[in-house]
Amino acid sequence: MRIVIVGGGAIGRLFGSFLIRGGNEITLIDIDHTTLGALREKGIGLLEGDGEHPDYAESFPVHALYSAKSVREADLVLLLVKSQATKAAAQDIAHLITDTCPLLCIQTGLGNLEVAREIVPEKNILLGITYMSGIALSDARVRKGSHATTFIGELDGSFSQRLEIIKQLFSSSGLETQMVKRIIARLWSKVIIYSAINPVSAILQVPNGSLISRTESITLMKRLLDEGLAVAKAEGVELIHPDLYEVLFDSCEKSASNLSSMLQDILNEVATEIDAQNGAICRYAEEHGINVPTHRTMVELIKLLECWKPGLGQS
Repeated sequence: MRIVIVGGGAIGRLFGSFLIRGGNEITLIDIDHTTLGALREKGIGLLEGDGEHPDYAESFPVHALYSAKSVREADLVLLLVKSQATKAAAQDIAHLITDTCPLLCIQTGLGNLEVAREIVPEKNILLGITYMSGIALSDARVRKGSHATTFIGELDGSFSQRLEIIKQLFSSSGLETQMVKRIIARLWSKVIIYSAINPVSAILQVPNGSLISRTESITLMKRLLDEGLAVAKAEGVELIHPDLYEVLFDSCEKSASNLSSMLQDILNEVATEIDAQNGAICRYAEEHGINVPTHRTMVELIKLLECWKPGLGQS
């Protein structure tokens, strides 16, 4: 299958390497010239073992482009960019999206669907969330973290033929995938959980597993969960998981040695997705007159870290 992947970060590289291994033709779009140069010269470098030296990464040659404008046809487009890049990315691939080439948005953040459907027909949009994790390394390499499930769904909750095709495609390429009916509810659940993990790990600069080793960090994450749950309830979102606290602990345990994506962004001195996670919860909370002081504090602290290099305190 001809697949265009938009976003050459850790998750884009993971999906790309697995799908290439599955025999698919992959075009990877990324606007970072350093990443593009490495992709063109060496391909995607995949490290699957915890202690595997980066020099021994398995290489997957890929067609890498700065823009999808020159791509004329595709069978599937995967949107794996950060939320702040959704609009530009959707505009770049809009000409490819048809009834036979859907757009599958696999992102962790609220508001991406609203942006995408202003640019491409809503009937051609699918949503997904993934619990796979990885760490982006230099030279377009990626170290795979936890091997977890990817969930995909139609906006109307149906199990369509195209959804089944994508599920089979992913599964045959080694990506554990499930079709689900309530994909938006699952997205909200993930955002609430990750809005508790990501900013706390980024501020404390510790791997995910450390967050459940101290009472103070556990208490802080629970406050973030409680505020997020109150906002979801006011928004009328019936969450998938009856106990998000259990899911939170399970997520931290399964990714104990991983650095959260937000911490990776801070360390790499690039913009985080705080506005689409904690920031989005704050915006919904304001609409319903709900006070979410812990989320607001997280937003303020992360934005300070984004403009001040860690440990230097300089703008």
